[in-house]
Amino acid sequence: MRFNNSGKRVVSLLTASVISVFMMTGCSDRSQEKTNSKSKELIPFSLGYLPSTGHLLYFVAKEEGFFEDEGLDVSLSNFDGNTDIVMSVASGKLDAAAIGSTSCIAYISQGADLQIIGGIMKEGHALVVKPELVKGVDPKDYSLELLKGKTIANVDKGVTDIVYRYVFEHNLGYEIGKDVYFENMQSAGLETLLNKDIDAVSVYTPFRAIAEQKGYVILDYSGQNEPFNDHPCCRNLASKTLIEEHPERYVAYLRALIKAYKFYQENQDKTCKDIAKYCDTDLEVIKNETYGKYISSTPDPETKAVWVWYDALLSGGYIEEFDMESAINTDLYKQALEEISAEEPEEQFWKDMLDHFEEYNVNYTREDFFDIYDDNWNYTGGAKS
Repeated sequence: MRFNNSGKRVVSLLTASVISVFMMTGCSDRSQEKTNSKSKELIPFSLGYLPSTGHLLYFVAKEEGFFEDEGLDVSLSNFDGNTDIVMSVASGKLDAAAIGSTSCIAYISQGADLQIIGGIMKEGHALVVKPELVKGVDPKDYSLELLKGKTIANVDKGVTDIVYRYVFEHNLGYEIGKDVYFENMQSAGLETLLNKDIDAVSVYTPFRAIAEQKGYVILDYSGQNEPFNDHPCCRNLASKTLIEEHPERYVAYLRALIKAYKFYQENQDKTCKDIAKYCDTDLEVIKNETYGKYISSTPDPETKAVWVWYDALLSGGYIEEFDMESAINTDLYKQALEEISAEEPEEQFWKDMLDHFEEYNVNYTREDFFDIYDDNWNYTGGAKS
C-alpha cells in the first residue's frame, strides 16, 4: 500500500497519539496518588512547638512540603512553655504538639485525655557552669562532683529536676539541700548565671552552644548519665478523642515526620536552613547543635525511653503509678512507617527504622525496665534475668 504525503501525515499523527496515550497511561499509574492528593483540599492541622532545634522534624516537614504531600495544611504555633501547649492540645485547639516528657506524663497521670504517638527530641540538655568553677581543671576531669556545695538553678519538674536530682542522689549519694542545692525558679535560662548565688543551670539546645559562645562551660550532658542515655526530652502528643475520630490524619501526619527524619539525616545544610526560619540563631550554632553530641530528633515513639522517664518520675515522687502503657499509642506510627516502607521495599533506610521500632517498642517491655531498679530506686546497671 502506498501513501501520499497527506496520508503519511495522518499516520504520523495517529502514531504520535498512540505513543502519547501509552506514555500518559504509564505516568498516570505512578503519579495518580500524588495528583489526587494535590487536587484534594488540604486538611487543616495545627501544631505547637518550642523554638528549639530539637523540634526540627516539624520545621523540615513544613518547609520541604512533606505535610502538604500527605494532604495536610499545617500551621505552626510557637509557645513559650509546656503548660500552655498541653492545655491547647487537651482542649483541641492544637491537633498535636511537641511537649516536654514530664508534662506529657504528669498531665496524663492526672486523667488528661491525651496519648503519646511519637517522638520528637531526645537528650539535648546540658548542665552549664560559670568558667571560674572549672578554672585550672583539665576538661577531661570535668565531673558533677565539682558542684558539691554549689547551687543549681532549677525549674520544677524540668530536665534538671528529673535527671540531676536522681543522679546526685542515686549515682553520687549526695543529699539534696546539704551536699548540693537546687534553687527553684519560674524559668531558668543562661541569664540566671548572672546571679552570684547561682553556679550552674541546665539549658536545652540551641542554648548549649550559645552558652559556650558567651564564655560559659558545659560541665555535663544529661545523656551522659545512667539510666538516662537516650532519654526523651519532648514527646509527640495528641488528644485521644481526636485520634479516635481521625486516625487517618495522624497516620498522614506521622508519615510526613518520618519523611522529614530521612531528609534531616541526609541533607544537613538544607535542614539547618529550615530550622533557622523558626529558631532565631545563626546557622553555625544550629548545625553544631543539630548534629552535635547528645542530641537527636526522631519520630519513633521509643517506648523504652518513655519508661525511663516514667520510672524516674515515679521514683522521685512526682507522680502516682498509673496505666502508662495505655497512654502510648505506637499503632499509628507503625502503620505510617510500614506504608512508607512498602512503597520503597528496597530502601535500607526504612528497613533500619523498622528494626529500630522493634527494638525500642516491641522487644522491650515496661516490666523489663522497671526491674533494673532495686528497692530503693537505685539503678542496677542492667535488666535482671
